[in-house]
Amino acid sequence: MTLPPPLTRAPPPGWWQRHWRWAMPLAVLAVLLMVAGIVWLALVEWSRWSRASEPYQEAMRRARCSIELVAVLGEPIQDGFLPTGSVQRNANGSASSQYVVSLSGPRGEAELYLEAHRENGAWDYPLLYAITRNDTAIDLTALDDAEAAGECALRDCREQGHCPLPGGRWGR
Repeated sequence: MTLPPPLTRAPPPGWWQRHWRWAMPLAVLAVLLMVAGIVWLALVEWSRWSRASEPYQEAMRRARCSIELVAVLGEPIQDGFLPTGSVQRNANGSASSQYVVSLSGPRGEAELYLEAHRENGAWDYPLLYAITRNDTAIDLTALDDAEAAGECALRDCREQGHCPLPGGRWGR
């Protein structure tokens, strides 16, 4: 009787077979982190882009120049990280934008609501107001948007020396 040929050894297990228990969760985590990073980058770019827009800049200027809003929130008035809203531009140069912006100051918080339309190169702000945490609405619209672009009621009243201060006193 002849002996059977010796059995060949099984090939050694590959890298994946030896390490899949920790490599699979790590790979899934890496993909999730990449997706989260892309989403975060998109949000940061949206925030930067919307904050640089003319309607947003004008709304923040009016908010910081509003005597009523500064009296409620205090100074400085800061905007939130991520404004919500939309911007639409047309090929003929017209545009519209709507934003909701969180505002905060040393004494409180508010939400700024903005709607703006651009026709013939000029922006119009039919809706621009802030609602404080105690549901007080503060209107920031102006009768003439072109005239309002150069005005700051808070600065003017300080220069004239008759601004109300938080304690109810008058002065600078």
